[in-house]
Amino acid sequence: MSSTQNLDDNSSQFTTIDLERPLQLLADWVQEAKDLGLSEPDAMNLATVDGNGNPHNRMVLMRHINEREIGFFTNLESNKAAEIFATQRTSSTLWWPQLGRQARIEGTAAEMPRDMVEEYFQSRPRNSKIAAWASRQSKELASMDSLHQEFRQYEEKFSEKTVPTPTFWGGFTILVDKIEYWNGKPFRLHERVVLTKGEKSWSKDRIYP
Repeated sequence: MSSTQNLDDNSSQFTTIDLERPLQLLADWVQEAKDLGLSEPDAMNLATVDGNGNPHNRMVLMRHINEREIGFFTNLESNKAAEIFATQRTSSTLWWPQLGRQARIEGTAAEMPRDMVEEYFQSRPRNSKIAAWASRQSKELASMDSLHQEFRQYEEKFSEKTVPTPTFWGGFTILVDKIEYWNGKPFRLHERVVLTKGEKSWSKDRIYP
């Protein structure tokens, strides 16, 4: 096949994007990755900024999505939580290398309602619930033995009862105001479309790769 034939392939998922449902394509991509059995299909890099303006990023799991927001769960006393409480702004990236796709998301984060937190926490495996109690996320740890000992202590404490949701464990929803969909193409002539929230409606713009 010639290079010209490759370039003449103008097929695109982006032509049917509904600006009334800007996150629908993201939900579709995550679901397709799940259906294909890809590892951690909802893993995303979450970037925040601390009080000194220093950026920080880490991987979290996107466990919530609707027409306007995404969300994830975490320890509310962690560094990431402190940075979100201070600035509210976040940037996230989901990447599916096997599919040649990427989504970049910007928005304003807020603490997740407790009913959503409770529902998700109680759906987790029992040992994951106990681990949440044992981990003082982002705090200094003397040794892995210390962590394992704390885990066993909570395992014994909750041995004959339902593991309750810790008050320090919760989540954040991110109200999305910008999302870029990236689709890999031959010769690095990738397709990029940016959706941006305006005062009354969303706009769609193509940008160079």
